[in-house]
Amino acid sequence: MIMSKHFRSCIILTLVFLVILPQVAAASDVEWQILWQENGILQEEVKITGGDIVPRDQDWNIRREGNQYILYREVKNWSSYQELQDRLPIKIRERNYIVFKQTEIDIIDDTGGLFVQLNSLTGFHLTMVVPGIITGNYGDRISESSSNWFFSSSAELLKETRILKFITVDGLLMGIGIFFLGLLAIVIQFIRRLKKVGRIIEEEYSLKSIKPIDAKEQDTQEKTE
Repeated sequence: MIMSKHFRSCIILTLVFLVILPQVAAASDVEWQILWQENGILQEEVKITGGDIVPRDQDWNIRREGNQYILYREVKNWSSYQELQDRLPIKIRERNYIVFKQTEIDIIDDTGGLFVQLNSLTGFHLTMVVPGIITGNYGDRISESSSNWFFSSSAELLKETRILKFITVDGLLMGIGIFFLGLLAIVIQFIRRLKKVGRIIEEEYSLKSIKPIDAKEQDTQEKTE
């Protein structure tokens, strides 16, 4: 009976957390999202509720809905992103291997522009979608190619070191590699069969070259001797 009560209590607490957590996430004053396309383009969107901001960069498309500012822009690549003022304090490190690339996203102590203006707001929800497969346990809510973080403020992000690591597979190189491996397997199999056929032919002709001697020929040879 006691176990049954504890079990029901656990279920109730779980349901409460499932209901409350999405509401906490939705209540964040700042929602910052970066969508990293496969072609390298970054689609960045920032939603700010209940705060006055002064963007430094001129490439933002800004609109206002009620008391919420919505900023959106597209950046050519990460090199261009690092030159902007209204950016996240992050740094990208890439390591190229034969058929895949490993990317690490680290937090750096280099803040300014829009990010600094968000410190006074409550709740900072960061979302990153990457063109690869996330490896490791990063973020509060993770899927194969996206991760979410929920902080009490934007300043809390600076306490992190590495926020994401993922791998990107080069489909073209992998396809070429698979093709050559398949071709190599076919060649090896062909050579093995060719050698087998050669042995069979050699054994067949070696048996035919031995001419049997019948009894009459053997008697004639013995009389001659």
